[in-house]
Amino acid sequence: MPIDLDSDAWKDATTYDPLETEINSLFRDHQDQALSITEIESHLHENHAHLFPADLVGKDAVDGAKAARQSIVATLLERMYWRSKVTFRRVSPEDEADAGLYFTSDGTGIFPIAEIDEVKDPDPDSPFGTLSGRFREVEDEINEEVSDLEERVDWLEFRVREELGAY
Repeated sequence: MPIDLDSDAWKDATTYDPLETEINSLFRDHQDQALSITEIESHLHENHAHLFPADLVGKDAVDGAKAARQSIVATLLERMYWRSKVTFRRVSPEDEADAGLYFTSDGTGIFPIAEIDEVKDPDPDSPFGTLSGRFREVEDEINEEVSDLEERVDWLEFRVREELGAY
């Protein structure tokens, strides 16, 4: 059931996500390894089954299809959160609402890093975005300026030593 944004359940909820905490812990335990989605899910299901409530993951094929749809929605919500279009809170089971993550559309708008991340180069074969190309151009200009300044400093050092009679 939806939660009123003025309710104590929403105001007292946190952005802490126990699933994310366990995934981070798993990555710390396997720092020298890469894990597949299947391996991560299997570990979490075997060791932290409480993170996957039956009403979300289902008990049969119909429930499994529902869980797959919810997974797609969750992926989209995650992307929307990254772009600051939504915000979320985790409601505890002791609150008057059903426990779980609740999302709302009161995000602050495009997160600047997400905007940079999503800009694409018009050249479909380019692995870089338009902005990253601009950054490379600026970086090249800065490197040229640094080279010019280094040459000027070397020349000034030479002139100072020449005036002091070091040469």
